[in-house]
Amino acid sequence: MNYKKMREYTHEEFVELVKNMSEDELLNLSANYGGYPVLFRMALDDRISHIPFIQTGAAIIIRNKNGEILLQERTDRDKWGLPGGCQDLGEDLRVTAVREAFEETGITLDPNEITLIDTLSGESRKNSYPNGDIVYNNTSLYLADVSLSDASSLKGDSETKRLRFFSLDEIPTNLMDADLIKSYKNYINKRH
Repeated sequence: MNYKKMREYTHEEFVELVKNMSEDELLNLSANYGGYPVLFRMALDDRISHIPFIQTGAAIIIRNKNGEILLQERTDRDKWGLPGGCQDLGEDLRVTAVREAFEETGITLDPNEITLIDTLSGESRKNSYPNGDIVYNNTSLYLADVSLSDASSLKGDSETKRLRFFSLDEIPTNLMDADLIKSYKNYINKRH
């Protein structure tokens, strides 16, 4: 089935579209709209869309052999952040991390070869989207080391202005994920 672009539906049209869908059909639809949490937010009546809610996801530090980490400059705001995103229904968070890494960077990772650094939640994970949605993210942060050849063949998606590796002392100040970067720095400091 062909769907309109996400924000082309009125609330009533969207509710009519989804009200009789099976779980599999909803998952398929959500794949076209940025994941299940986005689909859920679209189903909210505009009169109550300001109500914050919790969403679960994963982010990943992709580190090259020079110790630099990959950041993504986002198209929806003038900020840099880590590759990552929302968990789909029934999805293991390691799979979320590698799926989002592939979608946003073109790098293929194995979910069994990434390392959990930390899980972050609370006020530091509050995010306001450009459309006004407010969410509190529970984010599992992972680490993956990549070869220089993997790091040289980057390709972003529609959420990506550009991708670039940064050393830790040159991280941009216009950063979305400062708490995640801080957690990573604490992780590497404990290991040295």
